Amino acid sequence: MGTLRDPKPKLRVRLPNKTVAEGQLLFFNVHYDIALFEITADFTFQLPSFGSSPNYGQEVFVLARDKKSFLTVTHGRITWFEKPDIYGRNYRMFLSCGLRQGGDGGSVIDHDGNVVGMSFHGHPKPPIIAVSTVLTCIEMWMKFSRIARPIHGLHLRTIEMMDLSSREIMYRDYNITGGYIVDRVKHDSTAERLGIRCGDMIISFDKLGGHTLPKFEDLLLSLGWEFLRRSFDSSTVIYFKLEVYDLLNHSRRSITLPIGFCDADASKCM
Repeated sequence: MGTLRDPKPKLRVRLPNKTVAEGQLLFFNVHYDIALFEITADFTFQLPSFGSSPNYGQEVFVLARDKKSFLTVTHGRITWFEKPDIYGRNYRMFLSCGLRQGGDGGSVIDHDGNVVGMSFHGHPKPPIIAVSTVLTCIEMWMKFSRIARPIHGLHLRTIEMMDLSSREIMYRDYNITGGYIVDRVKHDSTAERLGIRCGDMIISFDKLGGHTLPKFEDLLLSLGWEFLRRSFDSSTVIYFKLEVYDLLNHSRRSITLPIGFCDADASKCM
């Protein structure tokens, strides 16, 4: 993912001062929906200040531009909601407020004026990606001209995000207080061959069980950074130790899951 396209498409970019500049797409990452452009313009840009990644329940402002390029703002919260899509993009958080009509997304700002994420148009709730993930992707591309991340083949949800009654049942009946729920396992993946099934509970993922999915995604990106820094080849794998609980059989087992890396087109990674 993040492979440069050849030839690089030329674009026309409308700037805040209403002028139009020539732009060029440097890379587009399908998994993260992040595009990096280079433009040449006689215009001074004010660089934003970046904060820490957003938290569930946090109040934020969402900036966007309408069809006439006027800046708009809405106010809302980061909802206690998870919805991994069919491509396994678990990292997204969601807004309680909609974007203004005609808006396609933009910066998510905390009450101190710091950018904490980027929003996208989506239904029923606009998704956002944490600023830590955005900055890591950009820095990784600037340094390595690629974005790499481990591919584990699992679609996950966090136990922490279940409704209260379900969490009570998990604790009362299974003594489980944290971890991840397996929503889907990629067909013919290593995880499937090792016996991980939809509905299994991963109590710990390499001794980690309390991470939210956005923080877990940042962990995966940090491993991808190390993969590129050490110039490993595509056959390199790392090993995650999983504690898996089977709810049907009331059994717990340890699994060592070998995980490879991907920095190719998203369709080859998912």
